[in-house]
Amino acid sequence: MKPSIHHVFAGLTAATLGAGAMALAAHSNPTPGATLAKQFTAQDRAVFTHGFHTADGLCEVGYSQRDLCFESSPLESRIVKGEPFPNDMYPLALEWRAALAMPQKADHLKTIRIGQTVALVDRETGVVTDMIRLGETVQAVSEQNSLAG
Repeated sequence: MKPSIHHVFAGLTAATLGAGAMALAAHSNPTPGATLAKQFTAQDRAVFTHGFHTADGLCEVGYSQRDLCFESSPLESRIVKGEPFPNDMYPLALEWRAALAMPQKADHLKTIRIGQTVALVDRETGVVTDMIRLGETVQAVSEQNSLAG
């Protein structure tokens, strides 16, 4: 049987899916003996972009590599480090593309996002172990610029 264009496309699709699976597996299987982070670092904060343009206009903060803009939410103020994540709020996982760009965290922690707040939540206890308020950096820069100008 002579290979047709459909066979070529099927082969390319399989290769692409295999490469994607390998990339995800590499991220989820840390180097043996490596200690996984239990809190956010400057590297985590650096993944997010401040003041970039999307098709909808200027974005205060988000993940610019994928045009993800994070709008602020009044629910953010209810997330407190060291306390349980509020029972009446659903902890949405951070968008996977942004999560893959961040250094991997310990298995017992889940990275979530509500508005412009990214938090690490213990999967068993539900306690917020660390958090980054991404919008605070923009506010501090704006205040500094208004004082200088």
